[in-house]
Amino acid sequence: MRSDGSLADKLIEIFNVKVDSTEDVRVEGLSPGSRVYRVKGLPRSCEAYIIDCEAGREIACHPHIVGERLEELALACARDAAKAITQLTRLREYRADAIVFEHVLRAAPGYRLHEALREIGLGFREVWIRPRYVIPSYRAHHAADERRIEIVYEDFSELPRRELLIVLKPDTEASGRTGRASLERLAEVAEERNSALEELIVYGFISIDGLRMIHETASRLGFRRTYFFAIGNLTALCYNLYDMPLYGPDESYYSERGELKLLGGITSYEAFNRYLPEYIPGADQPGDWSARQTTLYTGYDYEPGDIEKHLTNSIALIEKLWRISRGQEWFTEIHERAIERELENLRAVLTHYRGEKK
Repeated sequence: MRSDGSLADKLIEIFNVKVDSTEDVRVEGLSPGSRVYRVKGLPRSCEAYIIDCEAGREIACHPHIVGERLEELALACARDAAKAITQLTRLREYRADAIVFEHVLRAAPGYRLHEALREIGLGFREVWIRPRYVIPSYRAHHAADERRIEIVYEDFSELPRRELLIVLKPDTEASGRTGRASLERLAEVAEERNSALEELIVYGFISIDGLRMIHETASRLGFRRTYFFAIGNLTALCYNLYDMPLYGPDESYYSERGELKLLGGITSYEAFNRYLPEYIPGADQPGDWSARQTTLYTGYDYEPGDIEKHLTNSIALIEKLWRISRGQEWFTEIHERAIERELENLRAVLTHYRGEKK
């Protein structure tokens, strides 16, 4: 880590952000200013990369970005990811019939990776699955809910027979539980069709805990190698097993225990500095990914997201983070300004959506 006494250095030290765990990787054709970093120190069968791009930062730092604007930025980010994936994995070595794209419904298609890969000429087969928490799960994925996931829709009709498969699975990986359920079901169908699981590629907002869960699951199911492509950083994971901050106080832990717990993820020093002016410490970067979208495919039909609810929840969370952060030694005018700007934007967008309903 570079140390010049800057605010970034102080925050990195206080929150134990692991900026020494990454190294630059060259990827051709990225958007201007975009960078890719490899995460060091992982098991041999696991490779993780961080995609730092303006579109990803906008999504992560600004929960007021929803609907069509979110879709635009998600596609821009996916285009960088598609270039990184095709250059840093063996994906191009597989025939189209051996490449399986697992859509995790409802929210994961919103990452738009399948569209970005098609734009660069990659063919693949598509399968669909919808794992769902039986009880409402917004910011509440506690350990007691371990067995409360069910598969409410699946379509594996395109999963090939007698193939060595490479699987692409974009999604938000917080605790990794819905990812685990999705992969376990895919593995069952693959075995029924005498196909073997060779390599797995995961893309999206990914926590350190989620990476561990998915890698352990993939190894157990027979995948020989797992690649992770994380937007912006490998996030920390809050006590509620839901919120995914780059760094900051754990609001869910404070609300339940009354104690301040500080968290930090993994990213590069340069990426951390790019997030610093806009990111609100402790904020959940993906937010409620399904609620931020205009329309969601369920497997049976399409239904609206819940943008108004996402905006309301985001305002409440940021206000809580503001209250518990004020007065802390690490809280500065930069954070204050970021919070004030984001709350103003959230309220303006919320007013717009409420006005559209009238």
